[in-house]
Amino acid sequence: MNQEDLYWFTFILVTLLGFYTYKLLTRNRWYFRVLRVPHKKPHFIYGNLSDVLSGRLTTMEKLGQYYRKFSDHGLFGFFNYMTPALYVRDPELIQTILRQNLGHFESHGYFLDEDKDRFLGGQLHLVKGAEKAGRLSSFLLPAVNCSTTLGGMEGMVKKHCTALVKFIASRADVELEVKAICLKHILNLFAGCAFGKELNTFEDDSDRFCAIASGMAYGTNPVQVLKTMAFYLVPGLMRTINVQFSDAQEIEFLVKQFHKAASQTGGRSMARVLSQANEKLTDSLMQHSDEQLTAHCATFFTKGFEPTLTLLSFATYELAQNQEIQTKLYDEIKSKTTGRDIPLESIWSLPYLEAIVKETLRKWPPHALLVRECTKPYTIPASDTGDRSAIPLKVGDKVYVSVWALHRDAQYFPQPEQFRPERFIQGHPDSTRIPANTYIPFGIGRGCLGQEFVKMVVKASLVALVQKFTLTPGERAAEPLKLIDAGSSVEARDGLWVRLESRHKQA
Repeated sequence: MNQEDLYWFTFILVTLLGFYTYKLLTRNRWYFRVLRVPHKKPHFIYGNLSDVLSGRLTTMEKLGQYYRKFSDHGLFGFFNYMTPALYVRDPELIQTILRQNLGHFESHGYFLDEDKDRFLGGQLHLVKGAEKAGRLSSFLLPAVNCSTTLGGMEGMVKKHCTALVKFIASRADVELEVKAICLKHILNLFAGCAFGKELNTFEDDSDRFCAIASGMAYGTNPVQVLKTMAFYLVPGLMRTINVQFSDAQEIEFLVKQFHKAASQTGGRSMARVLSQANEKLTDSLMQHSDEQLTAHCATFFTKGFEPTLTLLSFATYELAQNQEIQTKLYDEIKSKTTGRDIPLESIWSLPYLEAIVKETLRKWPPHALLVRECTKPYTIPASDTGDRSAIPLKVGDKVYVSVWALHRDAQYFPQPEQFRPERFIQGHPDSTRIPANTYIPFGIGRGCLGQEFVKMVVKASLVALVQKFTLTPGERAAEPLKLIDAGSSVEARDGLWVRLESRHKQA
């Protein structure tokens, strides 16, 4: 082959490769146009993510822009790079698709399942099949949300709230990043409530349990990161050689911790509660293995840790930013205080505290993005106006709801950027009627079974903090907050800085 032939061969090869690469990248370019779904023309490489990749906006904020842009439509299209994503924005359409036809969208669209991980894949939010999920829910719900269970954990919750106050008191009048402090607090508390594990990460976080729990909560285990990549790149090979996502030694460690907690006479950890509930099942075929029960306890970290941390840290931050609201809460707490501590049952009867928690969930939803995967073919009905045809969905297709945008829609929540707990107090002049499917902080369907426990932990922690300290914004507190992308959760770019001053010292 002479030099001229080599030149033309190279030219043709590069042209063909470029053409097929372009066709591959743009294969979904007309997806929404064919369906007559409103959308914005995507870039052939990064789709609609230009402002996100440049750092100007987070994905949630960009979706909020599109939510407002297509306010006259029930749904809209968004290109995540060149992958089309269908977002539902109309509450009535959310009702039709995700509530009335929930059986067509049983999957939450998570990467993990029982094939990839027999341990974590058996958790309620990951298990597949409505029948199996129903049986598991009927077993877990009475145990998790039972008043006896929650009341039995009162001592554990109070002990860790006392440790939190003690730690902050040793650093009072110093500006603190509250999410970092709350992370240690929630880790201590969840370890005790789920596995009966005594931790005090304020003093020592070298316990092996801390590393395992953090890995479950944030996926920081480097081996699991490599496994995730392999499952995406060569899923067939991973199934053939039966690679499991969770580490066998870590599972063994957690099962041993479960056995220890379950055998503690008089203990009120979730391990003990689930073990006793399992023993009461008369049908041996319905009973759960110790490994399965351990996995259910681990749900505290895989599913509940980040939402609890987000709720508590942002609620603390908002109280520091809004002194009038903090004063009202302090007065409400004082009205229920008998002696030094407020009984846990009294915390449930604090309406203003409840409103603060609900408003935090609205403004800073722990699950800012709701995802549901089609498990049975379904057709979204055509619009009444005729501007959009019916949309057929096949198994594996996903439907999204931007909870972040819904919760900040001025049509449903006037002045959405303001922190106003009064909007959730029935009968208050500032309260508003909240339409169905516009306030969904804990999701739809299976949702969050442990939401009452999460709220109990957050309320008890806020009461402990406000009783002992006056919260004010730190000098490093940025307002308005700048956010960064952190999966489907909400993360402040520069942290949540708060100064806590002892009320006793002020007196």
